[in-house]
Amino acid sequence: MIALEHLHVISVIHQEGSFRKASERLFKARSAVSYSVKQVEEYYQIKIFTRDTYRPELTRNGKILFNRIQHLLSEANDFDTFARQMNSEVETELRISFSAIFPMDNVTLLLGRLKQEFPKTIIHIDIETASGERMLLDDLVDIGIYGGFEQDARVQYRRIDHCKLPVFISDSFPLAGEDQISQAELTEYPQVVVKSSYKTSPDSGILKEGIQWYVSDHNTKKSLICSGLGWGRLPMHEVSKELEQGKLIQLKTQNTMEVPVYVAKLKNKTLGPVGMTVWNFFND
Repeated sequence: MIALEHLHVISVIHQEGSFRKASERLFKARSAVSYSVKQVEEYYQIKIFTRDTYRPELTRNGKILFNRIQHLLSEANDFDTFARQMNSEVETELRISFSAIFPMDNVTLLLGRLKQEFPKTIIHIDIETASGERMLLDDLVDIGIYGGFEQDARVQYRRIDHCKLPVFISDSFPLAGEDQISQAELTEYPQVVVKSSYKTSPDSGILKEGIQWYVSDHNTKKSLICSGLGWGRLPMHEVSKELEQGKLIQLKTQNTMEVPVYVAKLKNKTLGPVGMTVWNFFND
């Protein structure tokens, strides 16, 4: 098998447009650059560059081979970076959970930062409901971003935000025309609740005296509430458009839950640079 170094030389010659410039960029003698090309051409019995023009140009077979060379060099570079990272303190993988009520814009900003600073780290993402702390304690994730009112002594927290969860009905809900809607009146209609994504615990704020419809995700919950089939709590940041259009109505007679949002990790777990970037991101 031909050495990757020789293939790299061919790539640089094509990029620079001459053997002389390639030798300068590679800090190699021009004879060494020519030797690399000769080695590849003789090994595969393919003429890669034509010498009939002032600048070396790829032959037809050279163009085909060059595309494969670029792919191979890219894969080799990725492997080299990944292997070196395994022996450094930079995590090769990081598992993060995000609460489904956490603003997705904040998630994408964070992931964009991770992609830029740690492009070779594999990121595993879980979107959870009412299970962020449980996933941490069971070591299913390395770091969690979630809302909650209780704190566990085994977990280290940093408060980064809060989420407002008012009660909403749609403009087509049977009681939509009434000025004051009591809690007793709401119990006659389904409260739409998202089931916990982990084990059996549902989310908080359930009116136990009433009827519940359980769904598996927040998009379905919002859809059912907007259709007038039930009522429920939704994050304020998710419904601004529907409120502006009058499709959703906030019930002022019902209290608004304000849930503190934390970035959290186990106290006995040390985070590497990638995890610490997540930990500090919202305080930057």
